[in-house]
Amino acid sequence: MARVAPARRRSRSWIFVLLLLGAVGGLMLAPAPARELEAMGSRLLEPLQASVSSVAGQAEDVTSVVRRMTELSRQNDQYREEIDRLQAEIARLRELEVENRDLRNLLGLKQRAGTGELLPVRVIARDPSPFVQAITLDRGTEDGVQEGMTIITWRGVVGRVSRVSPTSSKVLLITDTSSSISGRIQSSEQRVTGIIRGRPEGGLLMQRIPQEETLQTGETVVTSDFGGLMPEGLVIGQIVQIRRKDVDVLQEAVIEPSADMKRLERLYVLLSPADGR
Repeated sequence: MARVAPARRRSRSWIFVLLLLGAVGGLMLAPAPARELEAMGSRLLEPLQASVSSVAGQAEDVTSVVRRMTELSRQNDQYREEIDRLQAEIARLRELEVENRDLRNLLGLKQRAGTGELLPVRVIARDPSPFVQAITLDRGTEDGVQEGMTIITWRGVVGRVSRVSPTSSKVLLITDTSSSISGRIQSSEQRVTGIIRGRPEGGLLMQRIPQEETLQTGETVVTSDFGGLMPEGLVIGQIVQIRRKDVDVLQEAVIEPSADMKRLERLYVLLSPADGR
């Protein structure tokens, strides 16, 4: 009985093997079911494949967008640099235009100033006191500047040199309350003259004008050589107000300076012919 049991187990093992081989062979000999199985697997994996393809496409789109943004940023930097360059060029051309205009006006100014030479100067400081209208220039005795010389722009008179050193000079503006120069009405045939002083509230006041003289707002006031402080015929400003009373012997005129005392640039010292350099 002991020998019969092992024989039966061996026969059962062989039968299982034969059945397994038969099933495998059947599958190999039956291509249609295999193809169906393969198709079923493809259908099951199709959503996963679509998702993977979508993610890959989106990643490619993001990369393209980032690349495009980088390119646009580089182009914007180039455009910005070009705009800055053009703006600087426009500013330079405008400055040249102003300088050419000033040079043209300077030709007329030299004709009005006579034979004296014009020395260009720059403002390097202003008096810090609100009660003093004075500036400091970058030229002094080494350049021929002397005390009492007239400072002008192409628009008109600015002031007179009140103190001078070898390399700089201080100028008292005509709008200072301690300034006093002689002026006349340019259009007046009677050559109406008066004394022009600075006003505490700003501007100029022409005083000691005879009451019988007729004045009009808008008339131009120029320098007079009376007293020898300044050359004749330099523009001072325009009359903006007339002050007169019937009981007074004299009248006054408020004058707006032609030169802008708050923005002084391109100034010139009127040198005498003997001192010109």
